Amino acid sequence: MSTDMTGIYQQNLFSTIAMITIFVPSENRYRVLSECLPWPELAEIANKFRSQHVNINYGRSLDLRLHLGAYIAQAMNGWTDREAEEMVKYHAGVRVLCSVDGSDKSIDHTSIADFRNAVGPDGAEEINKVIVLHASQQGFTGSRICSSDTTVQEAPIAYPTEVGHLKNIMEKLVGIGAKLKKGVSKGLEQIKKNGMDIFTEIRLFTKGKKEKTLEKKKELGKKLHDNVKKMFRIVKKTLKTTGVKTQERYSQGMDLYGTMIDQIKQWMETGFHPAEKIISLWNTTARAINRGKAARAIEFGHRWIITRLERGYVIGRPCQKLGADSDAKISEEVITQFLEVFGEVPESFIYDRGGDGEKNHQFLKDIGVKNNCIFLKGKEKMDVSKKVYQEVKRERALSEASIAVLKGRRYGFNKPLAKSGDSCVTKGQMAMVGANLNKMFQDIAVISGMRMEIG
Repeated sequence: MSTDMTGIYQQNLFSTIAMITIFVPSENRYRVLSECLPWPELAEIANKFRSQHVNINYGRSLDLRLHLGAYIAQAMNGWTDREAEEMVKYHAGVRVLCSVDGSDKSIDHTSIADFRNAVGPDGAEEINKVIVLHASQQGFTGSRICSSDTTVQEAPIAYPTEVGHLKNIMEKLVGIGAKLKKGVSKGLEQIKKNGMDIFTEIRLFTKGKKEKTLEKKKELGKKLHDNVKKMFRIVKKTLKTTGVKTQERYSQGMDLYGTMIDQIKQWMETGFHPAEKIISLWNTTARAINRGKAARAIEFGHRWIITRLERGYVIGRPCQKLGADSDAKISEEVITQFLEVFGEVPESFIYDRGGDGEKNHQFLKDIGVKNNCIFLKGKEKMDVSKKVYQEVKRERALSEASIAVLKGRRYGFNKPLAKSGDSCVTKGQMAMVGANLNKMFQDIAVISGMRMEIG
């Protein structure tokens, strides 16, 4: 066999080529989606939510197709902002999706983050709705089946401990004091030093589960709590002597620290955590959720409803109630979102045994769901035909698989790279956007008979 040596020998160490033309095959998923997505509807949603933050009719122009393309590509792959920036610059398929092929236009990671934050969690949910409806119009999915379950989106926080919370609150209070009065700051620093000595002693010398060790840890924990409480009173008293704007600036944080200090005291005195206990200083909506599973009894984060539709498309949103709750009355919450997407009730409502509750059954009967496919506790079987029952068993298993896909590394649903509760919800919605877009491409590839090119 002969050998083609073209391109082996370097002709010029310093190339002067300004631009390189790369062929993007018709089977490339970004090229396929660039031609079939409902861009006007997506743009309308983006502008709707952007207009709540900036005046979109004046000022510097924003290339909306470029930003939407980067948003979609990031959702499909779970890229970080810097990875998305690199891909928009150098990935030919992504540049086609962003409609900047043949030009030198690009985008930086801060613009990617700003755009995503402007669209927000509600905008991400609406974008997912448009994608699902578009897939439904193409015959890829539909409103016949609603197979739901709850899961936990784990929050990107360290394992929450009372001692750790007290240490972090100390640091926050010292930071506030430093901006109020110099004399107050010095006093807080001294109290903090004493507190850090106690913190270090707890961390180093109270390991193990012996009775004496636990008693010592409890005693030191009370001392640390008293120190933090003292700092809190000093800062609160000092704030009262400042102006209205300064008080407003720190009021939200002070309320949070006060609530957490009281909750920690309750646990130290009773041994029981209060209901709706706050477990993070920055992600205040995250909760400790009892899943009742052997592998992981407690998960820390947000409880979500995930609904699998026909052929694997998904919709979902965080549960209205923070923290753990029974699924025995969740059908109304599930159907509410389903109606917002499709405008009609499903033919079959599928849920596991956790949903076996009188309120769920009555609600489904009242709204006219034909097949109530909630698995019943005990030996009782649901009242549906054998054909429907076989389909229900399959869809129930696939619902777990859909949740597992979202929680995989690709989409970043679990422990998202986020710094606020809203950002965590946005990332959760974007995970569904990405999963649905990849599923849409697979469906298009099947009906077109094309070779699937994932990259």
